[in-house]
Amino acid sequence: MTVIRLDAATLAQFQAAEGQIVLADESGKAVRLCVLSPSPMAEPELSTEEWKRRMNPAGGMTTAQMLDYLKGLKTPA
Repeated sequence: MTVIRLDAATLAQFQAAEGQIVLADESGKAVRLCVLSPSPMAEPELSTEEWKRRMNPAGGMTTAQMLDYLKGLKTPA
């Protein structure tokens, strides 16, 4: 995964943007089209029963099993 660090002004633009955005070089030439989806900023609002279900280790996967599962996923083309 590539990490691109943003200066404060660019970060503010990203945080304010929604949907499709165009990344451009300094001259304004488009370099990449991106579709932004909101990042969760807090835990989901779940019922007590759902939290208990999610915390129950029965029926879950070990870390190794989860890693194997994730490695087997296909990346979108």
